[in-house]
Amino acid sequence: MRVLAIVISLVCAGLPGHALAKPKPKIAVAQFKGDPDGKVAEAVVDALAGKDFVVVTPADVSREIAKLGLGDDLDARAVRKLSTSLEVVAIVDGTVRKSARKRTLRVEIHRRGKRATGFTVEFKTTSSAMFHRGVHDQVLKHLDGGESAPDDADEDDDRSLAGNDRKRASGDDDADRKRKAADDDAGSKRRSSSDDDTGARRRPSADDDAGARRRPSADDDAGSKRGRSRAAAADDDRTRDASEDEPAVRKRKGARGTGPSAAAASARAGAGASVAQRQLTYDTRSGFTQIPPRVRTTAGSGRVDGELYPFALVEPGGKLAALGLAASYDKTFGLSIKIPNFEVKAPIDQSHYSLGARYRFAVGESSTVAVGLDYVRRHYIADRARVMPLVLDAPDVNYMAVAPGVATRVPVTPAITILGGVDGLLMLETGPIQDRPSYGPATVYGLEGYAGVDVALTAQIGLRVAVEYSRISLSFKGKGEMSTTRDNDVTTQDVNGATDRSIGVAATIGLVY
Repeated sequence: MRVLAIVISLVCAGLPGHALAKPKPKIAVAQFKGDPDGKVAEAVVDALAGKDFVVVTPADVSREIAKLGLGDDLDARAVRKLSTSLEVVAIVDGTVRKSARKRTLRVEIHRRGKRATGFTVEFKTTSSAMFHRGVHDQVLKHLDGGESAPDDADEDDDRSLAGNDRKRASGDDDADRKRKAADDDAGSKRRSSSDDDTGARRRPSADDDAGARRRPSADDDAGSKRGRSRAAAADDDRTRDASEDEPAVRKRKGARGTGPSAAAASARAGAGASVAQRQLTYDTRSGFTQIPPRVRTTAGSGRVDGELYPFALVEPGGKLAALGLAASYDKTFGLSIKIPNFEVKAPIDQSHYSLGARYRFAVGESSTVAVGLDYVRRHYIADRARVMPLVLDAPDVNYMAVAPGVATRVPVTPAITILGGVDGLLMLETGPIQDRPSYGPATVYGLEGYAGVDVALTAQIGLRVAVEYSRISLSFKGKGEMSTTRDNDVTTQDVNGATDRSIGVAATIGLVY
């Protein structure tokens, strides 16, 4: 046994200090409102991670929120479920606001079974040491404050233990004084008579006992009063902190949506329908009467679209988090065109799609502006074999373009986001309309635009409704047969140009993350 005890002592002495130290508390940092690129949240993670805390990143928190089916509102129920699932002692979220010269960050600290507390930091840049130190120290202070202010039951236990300690200390003092009094009595008995000794022994003992009883009682009362004062002060502080924080909490809750913000979502996949009318009209020379027939068709179509910011899913605050991809495809069903003066219709194959890249910027508290470059295809081709030998006097088009563009999204309420965008069409090809048997070579330019609204239906499902417009203008150079021979006079150009317009409404249901 002695050898075993020596071995255990040596092992304990050889353990490093950090192996016996208290484990670092684990906290989670959620995505911040008004921080679409996640840079402020990333800076807060950097400020907290280290010797004092183990930090769960916003990306992991967002994935866990989606997995648990929680909304973006961190109420008591959500805090309880999320903190249990992540095994954290606290969840940190906040709101970033921007003024003329600087920004403010309101940080909220949520703990299971406790009221949310928080603080506000003003900053110009998140890379400053002052910002990192301020956030770290404030979070540490709030967590330490919460731990040092125990629940009522814990306070009662502490006060009870303190009272027992004081009683034991008082009892020990009484025993010491009684032993001293007994020694004094023994000396007195040797110096005086037994009667005097007896009286002397009773009086000092009684006096000492009375004094001992009075002093510990006073000490106990003073200690109890001080304990009650400290507990009351702690309660007052907690009440005052809660009352000060409640307006900020209510304001933050009012600013939240029911799910990920449509303006700064990391991913969206949608499907739905659209209806659009297409018109092809011509610009002819003055006085020319043999104008080509106008093309006007209306039909419904099915649509799928999507947007993805893959780096934001992995690291919301990363340098590439604002880089994304976008795509859409729209296909018309059951479209046909009637040949003038005949009861015959030619089926029309009409569709359009786009694929491109995006780079998104945060503007203000929660709005975004994205610039992009798309590859665009749009075609409108008649099945002429179905109407042979009749002639359809309408050119086919098969547009191909590169489209630089800009788009913006502005949340107006927690559940509604206004969106809009415009693209310039740098035409690479137009299809058969520019062949020599048709209208021939032309100068072509175009634009597309849309405006609409995103409405959050649930935490991850949203409805998007948008009005869309497309316009492609062609200026013919007079080298095509259809532009010069409509009046059988090749010396004059009859058709100077054409305008291909499309306007419609699209509605899609999207899954947002």
